[in-house]
Amino acid sequence: MVKSFSLDDLLVFVKKADTQAAKKEVERERRRDSAASASHSYEVPCHLGAQIAFRWQFQYSEPLPLSPSTTRTESLKLVAKFLNRDYSAIVFHSFIWGAMVIAEAIRGILRLLIFLIGQDTKTLLPEEMTEHLRSSIGSQGQVVHIEEIGARNAKYVEIPCQLSQNVRSALNRVGITRLYSHQAESIQASLAGKNVIVATMTSSGKSLCYNIPVLEVLLHNPLACALYLFPTKALAQDQLRALSAITHGLDDSLNIGIYDGDTPQEDRLWLQDNARLLITNPDMLHVSILPFHGQFRRILTNLRNFFYVRFIIIDEAHSYKGTFGCHAALIFRRLRRICSHIYSSEPLFVLSTATSANPKEHAMELANLPTVELIEKDVSPSALKLFMLWNPPLCLKTVWRRTKSSLEAKKSVSKDVVAGRSSPILEVSYLLAEMVQHGLRCIAFCKTRKLCELVLCYTREILHKSAPHLADKVYAYRGGYIAEDRRRIESDFFNGSICGIAATNALELGIDVGHIDATLHLGFPGSIARGPIECCHVDPNNEQVLQQHLLCAALEHPLSLLHDEKYFGPGLESAIMRLKSKGCLSTDLSRDAAARIWTYIGHEKSPSRAVNVRAIETVRYKVIEKTKNEVLEEIEESKAFFQVYEGAVYMNQGKTYLVKHLDLSSKIAWCQQADVNYYTKTRDSTDIHVIGGDIAYPASITNDQFQRTSAQRHICKVTTTWFGFRRIWRRSNQVFDTVELSLPDYSYESQAVWIRVPQSVKTAVESSQYCFHGGLHAAGHALLNVVPLFIICNQSDLASECANPHDSRYVPERILLYDPHPGGTGISKKVQPLFMELLTAALELLSSCHCSGDAGCPNCVQNLACSEYNEVLHKDAALMIIKGVIDAEQTNLKKDV
Repeated sequence: MVKSFSLDDLLVFVKKADTQAAKKEVERERRRDSAASASHSYEVPCHLGAQIAFRWQFQYSEPLPLSPSTTRTESLKLVAKFLNRDYSAIVFHSFIWGAMVIAEAIRGILRLLIFLIGQDTKTLLPEEMTEHLRSSIGSQGQVVHIEEIGARNAKYVEIPCQLSQNVRSALNRVGITRLYSHQAESIQASLAGKNVIVATMTSSGKSLCYNIPVLEVLLHNPLACALYLFPTKALAQDQLRALSAITHGLDDSLNIGIYDGDTPQEDRLWLQDNARLLITNPDMLHVSILPFHGQFRRILTNLRNFFYVRFIIIDEAHSYKGTFGCHAALIFRRLRRICSHIYSSEPLFVLSTATSANPKEHAMELANLPTVELIEKDVSPSALKLFMLWNPPLCLKTVWRRTKSSLEAKKSVSKDVVAGRSSPILEVSYLLAEMVQHGLRCIAFCKTRKLCELVLCYTREILHKSAPHLADKVYAYRGGYIAEDRRRIESDFFNGSICGIAATNALELGIDVGHIDATLHLGFPGSIARGPIECCHVDPNNEQVLQQHLLCAALEHPLSLLHDEKYFGPGLESAIMRLKSKGCLSTDLSRDAAARIWTYIGHEKSPSRAVNVRAIETVRYKVIEKTKNEVLEEIEESKAFFQVYEGAVYMNQGKTYLVKHLDLSSKIAWCQQADVNYYTKTRDSTDIHVIGGDIAYPASITNDQFQRTSAQRHICKVTTTWFGFRRIWRRSNQVFDTVELSLPDYSYESQAVWIRVPQSVKTAVESSQYCFHGGLHAAGHALLNVVPLFIICNQSDLASECANPHDSRYVPERILLYDPHPGGTGISKKVQPLFMELLTAALELLSSCHCSGDAGCPNCVQNLACSEYNEVLHKDAALMIIKGVIDAEQTNLKKDV
């Protein structure tokens, strides 16, 4: 039945419609629309549809006829009438693309109303939400696995009798009258003079395991000091709040404070002179405390462990892995060395970590400890936990007639299809909106800052249409925001003013943001457990990183082979010799080699500032809102030109700004808020120029543990060039303007590992009418996706050479991976002997993935960190290339034997 509706009557009719059927219709249309656009599925048809409905009623003096069952064909007939043309002309004429858009717009009015009225916003418990998702937005089989961890009751013990009345009273004031048995066990071990690692679940009270013994010692001895090390600023702020609550009403001389990049200069000076419990992070320890340890003499001296134990606390120890873990391990060694050599201090360590397969070994490796007491029997209460694996559904492709305009339309649409599946960004946005609407406090973790902003933007668009009162209850939290904004968001989320957050891992590590019902994770987390629980490893013997930190250590206090090998390992002597040959270290050659003292004579006044601990750059661009003269963000130099340039649309907390001027000398981007319906994307390219290497196939690796490989490793120069940007309509993702840019290049030296692709393989790929450059690009991504199977590392530790869609220059026939950090971090060195294993695993990954389309999917050849936005990917070409390289390697090995 086709019934006539006025715009006002539409709401009344839809309320009477079958809600379940309506929801299914909305879901089908949403999935179909998301294949054609990464913007909100209903935005285009609904806005255009409203205009058409108004014009229809004006033109025909009757309401637009719609029903929940209006088909595409019926919509096209309405379009024919609307355009005063014959229906067959609409179907077969070359402007079918425009007609289809208008038809979808007409149906979009009804879809929007169904979406708004069909929303069931009843508050749900987390376990109820699982079934709700299965039957609503997950009805296409997106929920592929659910893991359940049952609830557990707590086991309590009395507070240890050796604690003073002051500490007992402080605990009583915050409502703590008993402890979990693992807390009591940890406290007693620490007070007995043991190094301790506490490895229990999240929310198991690990912070009390170190706060209580620290407070006991600080209250007992007015000179005692403690040093707290947290991996993130947010976590440090969170722990300061917890400590302030416990210490309220205690001795005013405790003087607890945070010393990090957000601390004003005058506060830093006060903390140096007065703090007894100093909270900081490895980065500040590296650049501001150890190089100027004389300014912290009082604190470091009073860490000595003579009559009273003093502590160094390392929280969230499991976060120290990969490149960051390697740097942190050497920073902690430098700290222990300075405490011992200069201040005769041997502080005790208390580390806390999430459960892992090797917490004791990891603690000893990370802090260079000879022994450590392991506390891992978790007896805290635990609620039921549900883990859901959500796989975006495959997109349905529209079949277009082969007219010139329709082919161009198909090309533009298919380019925006994400991996042959619905956009994972949209999926997470719908899930976040769904959680918020049903009363669940939720954090959506994203890997990049831009993804945070996109998820926030799409989530607010969804909520504006379905629950407008909640749209302003969702925020983003990421690096770059000024300190005041971060603190405000943390506080508002803690007190419930904010219901949902799209965040990077800046908010992830152990921060207490109150009760959390659900977390969403956009994309693969970057590491794979080899068993039920993952191992954590650091490599303090990484040659490249070791040399960097030896320069820092030599400036802090001269190096000695006799006394420093216990801190820096057996590679100390060879690393010193290399640094000597570079003119960085000097010694008295007349003395015996073992007794020589090596001093720093390098050109850098402060070598620690040249060491990038976790790709945190000191050179930054400020983004300032021109009208209010308000600083919105500070962006690292290497990222700045991707986000801010004259004419750029800059996003911050869901608001859009136009960059009016970029001052390169003062490093300031001036912008002004603007409500625009387009976004901008840079036109850029990243070149990897390898310094050295051979074209031949030498069997260079002879380690029997790995297959022999011709993969080569050399120094490379990485250069990013920006030459323009595009303006793109948000609703259709269509480019409508291209602008040239003139910006300085950004270059640095690093390490690369690569393998040549035989000419015969290239010929075979091109003979199959496949894109060879797209195959190389996809093969590099596939290797990145399997690296975590072999090496514990973070996603940012390694990158691949990516094909630029607008670059017609010659590209070497190679699959190349490189360290995306100045100087390199040694990951490429680890990858080189594993290259054949990586190729084999990548081949298995591609062969087993059932996604459709040349562009593959995030499971096989797509990478969220791709510098070319996953353009120019060809999965089938990658399969041919990887197979061909493996065959060539095996043939070469037989010849060599």
